[in-house]
Amino acid sequence: VEAAETRPAATQTQAPSLATMAATQPKKPVGGAYGQFAAERRGEFQKKCDGKPISEIAKMTGVEWKKLSDAQKAPYEKKYTEAKAKYEVDMAAFKAGGGEVQKGAAALRAEKRKAKEGKKAKDPNAPKRPAGGAYGIYLSENREKIMKSLPAGSSKIIDCAKECSRLWKELSEVAKQPYEKKYQEKAAAYQKAMEEYRATTGAGDEEEGEDDEEEETTPPQKRSRMAGA
Repeated sequence: VEAAETRPAATQTQAPSLATMAATQPKKPVGGAYGQFAAERRGEFQKKCDGKPISEIAKMTGVEWKKLSDAQKAPYEKKYTEAKAKYEVDMAAFKAGGGEVQKGAAALRAEKRKAKEGKKAKDPNAPKRPAGGAYGIYLSENREKIMKSLPAGSSKIIDCAKECSRLWKELSEVAKQPYEKKYQEKAAAYQKAMEEYRATTGAGDEEEGEDDEEEETTPPQKRSRMAGA
């Protein structure tokens, strides 16, 4: 009897329950096959881009992905399909174990943005913030000429932005400098205008002017990269 009382507690433990196994909400795989490729090669690209802006890692990933043939992309397609299937199984177990599904970071950011917009509508008279950096200036100055060079029926926004992005990439750093200078001048003017606007209206620091034509001044490759394969 005495031996039974002093028996190590470890021998009395039971197998983990379904609720314990599913205590942590599984993370949904994102980015498709491209997301699997990026995750696998991230360490390698980080080393190669050491000391450079973090955006260089994304650029390198996109470039290397484009170099792959369909056959070389197939294993990543398979990995994504398997990861998605595993996620669905794990999520079912999570829910069955009493887990409460929490919204992802992107959904939470969207809700926060909508809540902020609902709380305080933006003043249409607030200064317009220059968007798109030097590329935005280049697009603004060359949009009309580029649109005229496109085939009939082309999209004024999508096709024009794609062509502008292609031409922008072909420019040397020296050729881009005038546009960078113009953007810096506009950004400085915006900051001064915002200071005057806040002083006049009493708006807080959180009050920001809307981006000037933001939907057209973001290079299309940045959006497509986020979409994955």
